[in-house]
Order: sequence, then structure tokens, then C-alpha cells
Amino acid sequence: MIIAVIKETTDKEQRVALTPTTVQKLIANNIKIKIEKGSGTAAGFLDSQYLDAGAKLIETRQETVMDADYLFKIMAPNTLEMKELPKKTTIIADCRDIDINDPLIFKKELTFFALEKIPRISRAQNMDILSSQDNLAGYKAVLESVNILNRVIPMMTTAAGSIPPAKILIIGIGVAGLQAIATAKRLGAVVLAYDIRPETKEQALSLGARFIETTELNKTISEADIVITAAGSPSKAPLLIKENELNLLKHNSVLIDISGNVDKKHNIRSFTTKKGAFVVIDKIMPALLPQTASYLFANNIFSFFQLLTSYNEPDFKDEIINQTCLFYHGEKRS
Repeated sequence: MIIAVIKETTDKEQRVALTPTTVQKLIANNIKIKIEKGSGTAAGFLDSQYLDAGAKLIETRQETVMDADYLFKIMAPNTLEMKELPKKTTIIADCRDIDINDPLIFKKELTFFALEKIPRISRAQNMDILSSQDNLAGYKAVLESVNILNRVIPMMTTAAGSIPPAKILIIGIGVAGLQAIATAKRLGAVVLAYDIRPETKEQALSLGARFIETTELNKTISEADIVITAAGSPSKAPLLIKENELNLLKHNSVLIDISGNVDKKHNIRSFTTKKGAFVVIDKIMPALLPQTASYLFANNIFSFFQLLTSYNEPDFKDEIINQTCLFYHGEKRS
């Protein structure tokens, strides 16, 4: 059995699907690993580390995948990458951006397992890329917004005067939102949190945030120094921030959208509103923490692969395998 890992080609993507540690684990199970040279460099993993772990380093992408049984990737392969895959390759990746109508899937009889569809059940926790990557996204979004903001975050009392703490609003109290709340609180901000689900109130309060009601949302947006939108996953995020909400943002405030909650007509990565608020749309925030993100993603993919290969053939009676399989030998399943 041969597993291939290639360089990610998505814009600004710096993660890698396998780390030297996970390579060692796979090779211990008599699996051959082929890695395109430089695949882990941006994430801080050197080619020499992969060699020491037992992987075979290959010069080109085409040579890397030419005899692979499996392709491990962060983001699912695009059309150009699929052209180079041998028939009946099994791909394990985040498949949110896949073109499900690409004829190459049928022609090459490809199998796709979409890790973003891992069910939220206890035995699948160690495979859940949304949890592991969203956790980092919430953390990094706060740090990025603080770097952009033109003022300090915590309250400061100095001989030259007192400075009140910054107000940070987190919209969406899921995995990313909870980590954003915790990070903002550690930095000394006044943290406010909003979610349409009333059951999230207790979680927000436990981390030191003030939970706001829907009637307070617009006023809170207009007063916040930083707004982080983290409602839903990027593939099914509700549209929460339209022109009206963007116009509420005060001068010099910062909004970072990590889930796709800002009006889709803003396809550019960053822009300034009429009032002078700075908006950043970044759906792959974990790629800004590539070493940690790769470490967690690789552990997720390794755990899923262990389950998948515990059967001679994919067992679709298994809830995890059934829910994640998009295509099986070129035939669409879900």
C-alpha cells in the first residue's frame, strides 16, 4: 500500500497532510509513504525529517502520485491534480471546495472521503478536522485582529492617564467562537458573545463573556472595537453581516470573518468600509498556524485511516465511513 502527499496549491495554504511523526506511525504498519519534496517546508517540517521518518522523497507531483493507492491532502485535489492521479485512487481530505461534477471523478473511478463530514460523535473526536482546525482559527483570528487594531486591548492605568479595555464581540459560539472568547479574555478585553442558540449562553458565561440578546446585537456591533464572526462552518455559514451591519462598524474598528458570515459579494480578502472599519475575510485562518494545524490535521487523518483500513473494504454500515464517503469508485454517494 502506498500513500502519497503532495504540496498544497490553494492560495495561502501552508499546511501539510502528514507530519514526520505520523509518517513513522504509518511506516510501522508496513505502509510506503511518498512525499513531494518541499511539501512540509512552509509548516516547519524539513525534507530531511521526512527522510529520517522513512518516507521516500519525490521531485515532482506527477511522480509522487503515479502509483499511489491513497492521496492524503489538506484540501481536495483540483482538476489539474486529479488528471495526474492513477485510476481508483482514494483521496482523504477536506472536500468542501471539490467540484462534484468534474468528469474526472467518474472517468478515473476515484474515491473521496470528506473529513469535514466526520459526524460529531464521541468515537470520532480524534478524526474531527472541524474541531481541531476551528479551535486554531478562533485563536488566530483574535491575534490577527489585535495586530490590526490601532489601540491596546487590556485596561491600563498609567501616570499619563487611564485606558479602558477594548470591546471584542464574538458572533457564533461554536468551537472557533469559544476559543476566540477565551483568547480575547486572556488578553484583557471586555468580551461580548452572541449566538442564536440559547444553550450556548452558559458556555459563553463560563469563559467570562457577556452574552447579548438579538435586540442588542446592532448596538453592540456599533460599539465594538473588534468583531469576530465564527458562526457555522465555511461550507454552510449563515449570512449575518450585510451592508447594514458593515455600516454599523465604527471608524478604526476591525472585523474578521472566519466562517463566511459576511455578504458574499465581498469576494476580496480585505476592504475598508465607508466609515473606515477594516474587514478581513479569511476562511483558512488555521493555515496561518501551519505547524500546529498540520500536527492536528495529520493526527485526524491518521485516526480516520486506521478506522477505514480496519475493514477489508469500506464498511458503509459504519456511521463514520458512510457519512464521509462522497464518491466510491467514481459513483456519487452523498
